[in-house]
Amino acid sequence: MKLLALCVLMVVNLHAQLLTESTKKERRSMVEAGGFLSFSSYKESQMPGVYVGYWYGFPIEENKAHLEFGLNFYHSTSRYDFEYGKNGEFYHVRSKEFLLNIGLRMVKEYPVQNKNLEWVSELSMHNLFFNGNGIPGDKPEKDNGNAIYVDTNTISIASLRIGQGIRFWKYNFGLGIQGSYMPFRLLQKNAVPSGFNSFSIETSIHFKF
Repeated sequence: MKLLALCVLMVVNLHAQLLTESTKKERRSMVEAGGFLSFSSYKESQMPGVYVGYWYGFPIEENKAHLEFGLNFYHSTSRYDFEYGKNGEFYHVRSKEFLLNIGLRMVKEYPVQNKNLEWVSELSMHNLFFNGNGIPGDKPEKDNGNAIYVDTNTISIASLRIGQGIRFWKYNFGLGIQGSYMPFRLLQKNAVPSGFNSFSIETSIHFKF
């Protein structure tokens, strides 16, 4: 959770800097929504899900490209079933799929007649949330007697997300498809079992304003 909070603060800080440095003409916001299907050997079934998100675009001068900073929320009825490791102990987890993705994209633009084709490269922090009933929470190391500790019964498993995709635009409306890889074992080797890394396919619609 500390890693997630740090990522949120970094994105907010970068977004604020870009807003300050850019002119009104350069400011472009984008909302997106779509469906996704992620593949993992620790799923009971591969059920499609939906997602929605907000991204802010910042042009790169003298280059038909721009950066995007933003986040997406994902949910599907797929159920994970695995043994979660914490402090040397293992706990059985069986929970639906909830995801929060925060990061950046490099977007290269290719004009085609009155349309626009974009190649998207994404690097972000991908967070998978589970129901953590029966798993002890992280209590503060120091308790002065005045602190209030709240256990949300939620597990957060973080991973990098590496994605490549294409988007087709006409005016302010776009359609996209992207493939992404999440190496959960890279950051959570002791928390998740071998082979927990996953791959996903996302289809999306976009609107700029």
